[in-house]
Amino acid sequence: MSVAREVDRGGADFAVSAATQAHLDEAVPENTRRAYRWAWGRFTVWCQEVGRTALPCSAETLVEHVTHLRALGAKPATIDQAIGVILAEHNRVDAVLPRTKAARDSLRGYRRQLAEEGWTPKQATPFTEDSLRQTIAALDPATLRGRRDHLLLVFGFEMMARRSELAALAMADVVDGPEGLEVRVRWSKTDKQSQGRVVALPAQKDAALDPVRLFRAWRAERGDEGPLLCHLDLNGRVGGRLTGAGVNHAVRAAVKRAGLPDPDTYTAHSLRAGGLTDALRRGVLLGIAARHGGWDPESPTVLRYARAADRWRDNAMAGAF
Repeated sequence: MSVAREVDRGGADFAVSAATQAHLDEAVPENTRRAYRWAWGRFTVWCQEVGRTALPCSAETLVEHVTHLRALGAKPATIDQAIGVILAEHNRVDAVLPRTKAARDSLRGYRRQLAEEGWTPKQATPFTEDSLRQTIAALDPATLRGRRDHLLLVFGFEMMARRSELAALAMADVVDGPEGLEVRVRWSKTDKQSQGRVVALPAQKDAALDPVRLFRAWRAERGDEGPLLCHLDLNGRVGGRLTGAGVNHAVRAAVKRAGLPDPDTYTAHSLRAGGLTDALRRGVLLGIAARHGGWDPESPTVLRYARAADRWRDNAMAGAF
């Protein structure tokens, strides 16, 4: 029987190279890394100001930071993210984790307080078929921007796509088949294994909402290579790939041009939320709709939209009198 020996390890045994660290960083989306850096930086600065230790922090320091964020008027989701970031940083360096019960209890009380005061979480207004049609009708089909944004709106709604997914699409990711389009989403933020998914977009009778005809016309104009959605400067000159922020800006600009009520409540997420809500109201099964948009069927987001759709479709008092 062999006996394990204690091995003396040097500092190199516990270090990683810059290349390895870069590979580790790539596993997390840049937007997430940016949000983590901001939340962790804010926590460490606060700890310095009040004379507390950031790493490892105590349960008391964690709950006091929650109190600090509450006093600043931070949203519950922001505080929840801050707790998660602090725990993640402890995990990253194998530090002893602080107990979180007090911090979670404080956050739960904060949510209840805000609810009693009438505050509700801010959510993007979902597109409906009518508001989508109105927005499309206000675009200028004589311009490249108008044609691009038409494609963006229809793909975003009918794919139930995230803005990052729309921005990442290449012409080669769209396959034109006999029954419609098959759109390859190579990666999304919930796709931890980067397996991707294929979203089928059937042809529609209405030309304004038909992704097949829109894509064929766009491909004939733009060619088979490069990004699906291109950046356009203020003069309409073509640049590189449209970014996620660019997708959001295009949606907001189109909504304002269309004169929809409360235009500032619309974002790129309005397309994703609207596509899901529309499908559920048409009676599409929750699991099918969730899979189409790349959600987990048990996702709280999906269930929230399902409840909103069911509120009127399966209303207990509908037709009662």
